[in-house]
Amino acid sequence: MNKNRKISYSLKKFFTSFDEKFISKNLQDINQNFSPSYTKFILDELIKPINDTWFRSEMVGFGDYPNRKEGEKPYLLVTNHSGMAFPWDAIIFSYNLYKRYGFSRGTARALIAPALTDNLFMNPFLITGLWKKFGGIPATFGNFETMVNQNDHNVLIYPEGIEGIGKGFNNRYKLQEMRPTFVRMSLKYKCEIITFSTVNAEFINPFSYSWPWLNKQVRHLGIPFVPLGITTLLVFIQPWTFYIALPAKLYFVFGRKIRPWEMIDKPLDDVTNSDLRNITAKIRKQMQQDLDDARRKYGKNPYRWGSLFKEVISNRRKLHCFMLMNWPFLFSEYDSRYQSGNKKSIHDIKIVTIIKLIIKKPIILAFFIPIFGWPIIFFRSSREAKNR
Repeated sequence: MNKNRKISYSLKKFFTSFDEKFISKNLQDINQNFSPSYTKFILDELIKPINDTWFRSEMVGFGDYPNRKEGEKPYLLVTNHSGMAFPWDAIIFSYNLYKRYGFSRGTARALIAPALTDNLFMNPFLITGLWKKFGGIPATFGNFETMVNQNDHNVLIYPEGIEGIGKGFNNRYKLQEMRPTFVRMSLKYKCEIITFSTVNAEFINPFSYSWPWLNKQVRHLGIPFVPLGITTLLVFIQPWTFYIALPAKLYFVFGRKIRPWEMIDKPLDDVTNSDLRNITAKIRKQMQQDLDDARRKYGKNPYRWGSLFKEVISNRRKLHCFMLMNWPFLFSEYDSRYQSGNKKSIHDIKIVTIIKLIIKKPIILAFFIPIFGWPIIFFRSSREAKNR
């Protein structure tokens, strides 16, 4: 028998009713680390100037985006991931939803690969639990089941998973194989799927490629992939460049609304995994077509240098916010300020501010130590993982 042959079987057991006690308890666990006030503080004070000047993101066609109503099931927002870059695309899209809808039902909480949420190193600049504070949720079956049964937010999904964010630059804008879980949840709970295309985020870290053998090795350290390209040498010289983001102008282009239950002609209990794969493949094909169209329209000049220089000049008083080497200090300082109850804006990165921050959080120095900073960072990450 061919071990790779895909056998079709009934999914009836996956469409049974949920355990209300589990959902209620798990929702409490999910919300335990989510801090709307922390998220608002970081988004308003830090992400806003980075977005407005550095990424200059635009939402295109989202006039058709429905604000979820009381009692309705959440919408499942589905998009492509960008390869070989830290997930700035997800951060900036989430900021745009927050800017439009605050923390109403129009916003979305992201399902994130556990490799990102559970590893301190994969949280920006070693800020403990940052993804979860932002409302990120480890992408497990139980958590997905819980999120489609809560009343407060939509759900943001990157169905390519780690393979999507870890695809090389040679695979840019090519949707990787999608996990069909979002389709199954949509069928089960009649959650409408809303697709959109993320354009130009592939150029946040361009000309970086994936080497499967190396990725397999570093996953033992909890790192999903290592980009090999023009920025790799910089990462050894200055570890903070692992989180580097070049100033690509980001576009989020509305795609279509999809109701997978209208794509089958059989009762739910008769749906097989083969049916599920076929529906997922059709949605992927539609998304690829939309992505190709959006790329042709908005991806010809990914950096828009004229626009960047104009914004830099207009926002020169916030120059400290979009100088990349300042980001480790800014993220850490704002995190520290929130913890201490100080919610004042940072108008400049002064030497005294850096010294005070280093005294409170000496690990930040490791980001600026060539080569030898890495063992310090990995030791700090592994120690926290063991303590947790």
